[in-house]
Amino acid sequence: MRRSRLLIVLLSLPLLLLAGTTAVRAQTTSTVNIESATLVAKGAAAQVVFTGTCDAGEIGVFGATVTQAVGNKVAQGTGFVVLTCTGEPQEATVLVTANVNGARFHVGDALVSASIIFGCCTSVGTSETVRIAR
Repeated sequence: MRRSRLLIVLLSLPLLLLAGTTAVRAQTTSTVNIESATLVAKGAAAQVVFTGTCDAGEIGVFGATVTQAVGNKVAQGTGFVVLTCTGEPQEATVLVTANVNGARFHVGDALVSASIIFGCCTSVGTSETVRIAR
């Protein structure tokens, strides 16, 4: 009886260690990289493409904000898309509509902020100057 309990414990130990290792590997290093921004509908919007990584199985809110000085006005807008995270880099395309009370976007430099919010309380983001192209 005593030997069989010891045998069960010894045989179960590798499975427990493997399960612990798998749980550690399940977490992904979250990243966001802005790829491009393109003018849409004569400046009514900008399409932002970025890649992001988040924990597999989580629901991720991929979002972008574009802010651009246009003369003495500011064009700004925010957009988002919801994706299921894979743990691998995913490309997201977000349509950022210019605020109605502001200016429209133009070809030229703009501040683009991109982020992913996923899980209960995890987020990752970046901001950089990006040239909005036609």
